[in-house]
Order: sequence, then C-alpha cells, then structure tokens
Amino acid sequence: MRTHQVSFENRNGHTLRGYVTLPDGEEKVPCVLLLHGFTGTTCGYKGLNTRIARDLAEGGIGCIRFDFYGNGESDGEFEDCTFTGLYEDTEDIFAWIQQQSFADPDHLYLSGQSMGGYVAASCAPKLNPAGLLLICPGAGMWFGCKERAEAVCQGGQNWVDMEGLKYDMAFNFDMASHPMPFEEAKGYNGPVFIARAQDDQLVDDRTLLTYAGCYTNPETLTTECGGHNFTSIPMRHQLTEAMVQFIRKHI
Repeated sequence: MRTHQVSFENRNGHTLRGYVTLPDGEEKVPCVLLLHGFTGTTCGYKGLNTRIARDLAEGGIGCIRFDFYGNGESDGEFEDCTFTGLYEDTEDIFAWIQQQSFADPDHLYLSGQSMGGYVAASCAPKLNPAGLLLICPGAGMWFGCKERAEAVCQGGQNWVDMEGLKYDMAFNFDMASHPMPFEEAKGYNGPVFIARAQDDQLVDDRTLLTYAGCYTNPETLTTECGGHNFTSIPMRHQLTEAMVQFIRKHI
C-alpha cells in the first residue's frame, strides 16, 4: 500500500489537508471517504482511522481522510469550525475525490466515526455514495445542544475550554438549526453498514437501531467490547474486516 499527503481549497478558500491511502499496483480503485469525530483528526483516537485506512488498502480499497476546517492540519482554529461547515467540507471533499485519477467514480463510499458518522449519514441523501458505513454515529450530540450552549452563555462567556481547544457555542447553535439527525438521514437508498461496540458509553444501542430504521436492509455489527473507539486489537480487526467485506460485496 502507499499513503501520501494531499490538500485542496474548499469553497471558502480554506486549505483542507489530509491523506490518501491506496492499494499497490492498481490505477482506479473503489474509495472510502472517512470522516473524523468531534475534536478529532485524520488519524482518529489512538490511530483508529489510520488502522481502518491501512486495512481497507490491504483489501484493495482506497481511503481518503481529511481534517475538517478548524481541525488538525487544515486551515483555521477550532473555534472557527461550524457545524454547517462540516457538511460543506464533506461535499467539497467528495467532489474532489470524484476528480482524482485513482478513484473509481462508480464506487465511492462515505463513512465516518462518531460525529463523522452523524455527518456522513446526514450528507448521504445529497451525495448518494455507492455505500454508507457508519461507525458509532454520534447523533446524540444534537439532542439538547442548544440548551447546553444557552447554559454556558448565561455564565457570561460564549465559549468553553475543551482540553485546550476553544469551543465556541456558535457551533451548538448552528447544529441546533439543523433537522433532527434521523430525519436528515432519510432519503438515502443505497447499501448501509452500521457498527457499534456493546460497551460504547457515548452512542447507545437505541441510536444504532434508530439509524437502522432509516434504511432498507442495513447490515449491522455489534462487537463484544472496545468502547466508543474500538480500543482493542481484536475489536478493531473485527470492525475493519467487516467493512472490507461489506464494500467488496457491493462492488
């Protein structure tokens, strides 16, 4: 496999930076756009997204990972990140992939972990990818987001220090203006894969089942353990193996 750094300008003139990981020896390959989670980066927690990208490449599938604007190595500060901007970046990255010589345009898949899964599910009806892979999609962050932001603002400050990141409450107010996640996800009719660990404390089983109800015959994976980030070698292997099998079945 081979991995190289890439960058391009989004619709707002900001540079987004990321990585493309490809299998060796093939010109055009099926590709997955993998979206990172809240406050995350292309690598994912303890390298989860890097692991997914490498295992996909071993299975003959390309993987593209970008930092959203205001995150990681992309332009901007975290406080500049908006929820609507996540959608716009996803659309711009997907369009960028369609123009690349390495990508099979008929087999472009959309995936995301945690918040990235939420965004992927919401963007799928518009982008209509060849398949949708949701990894513990974090729809729960929408519920009560406006009330949490109002509580912070009532304290006389419109931002909080989130472990060194300036988290502006404008992000939450923007998110609250979007429809409920499960309503936003409706309208995508392609194949769907949804994964969650049984001991995930951030995304419960109801979220998985509610998302599953938005689709026709979705495939689901529930690992025995691993938490929100599949933090064990066997559980990560189980996840990536299932993702490869799902994609190859639908090629």
